[in-house]
Amino acid sequence: MEQELVSGRRHRHCDRIAAGLREDILRGRYLPGQRLPAERELASRMSVNRGSVREALKQLEQLGLVEIRRGDGALVRPLHEASIEVIRDLLRSGDGLERRVLEEVLDVHEMLLAGAAALAVERLSDAALTRARALVAELGTPEHGALDFHLRVEALVEIAAEASGHLVLRIFQNTFQPAIIDGLRAIGPYFRSLEPDLGEAVRALDAALAARAPEAASAAVRAISKRARVRLTRALDAYEADHAGQREAASQA
Repeated sequence: MEQELVSGRRHRHCDRIAAGLREDILRGRYLPGQRLPAERELASRMSVNRGSVREALKQLEQLGLVEIRRGDGALVRPLHEASIEVIRDLLRSGDGLERRVLEEVLDVHEMLLAGAAALAVERLSDAALTRARALVAELGTPEHGALDFHLRVEALVEIAAEASGHLVLRIFQNTFQPAIIDGLRAIGPYFRSLEPDLGEAVRALDAALAARAPEAASAAVRAISKRARVRLTRALDAYEADHAGQREAASQA
């Protein structure tokens, strides 16, 4: 029992150390090529044993954030070599979010959606296609907020991935969805109603699904994404202006 308690404390220390160092690396406090402090120094600074520090550094190595070299310590790697698992951490910025990261995540997500749409019309059964078209019809409903809109889009991807047995598509969806949801929850209150011409793009996607036309489906998805991004840009502008005002008010208090 005592051994389990010791092991549990070590894991908690390890996770805390790894989280702190991960934050320092992602925010540029340690730059690519720079050596992290030695295990002994980190252990002393954080009042833990060197074993906890060693395990924390292994976590960072698994994430692709550092390279551990025997006799040379842990060197910070370029961020573009990091694991996709750090995207959610990159999205956070203090009490807000990183706009550039969210926009880049959505760029990749648009590519994923366009491919999923083409996959859907080629591989879906008639029953699955009917379910997909029902979801598409809901995309143009004005009362749905940004998060509801995204969740319906994700449900469409899931239908395509499930029906086709596309394992990698589902893994990518699971990877990006938490980061996108984090971002949309943060800026959700700043979204206005749907763009007036979104309905036209939604109808084009439904027609492409009905005709089982892959290229037309991909084009319609990109059109929907383009219109949704206009609304996203406005929401991000309002979000950043509000947070800038809050920070200024706090600094003057």
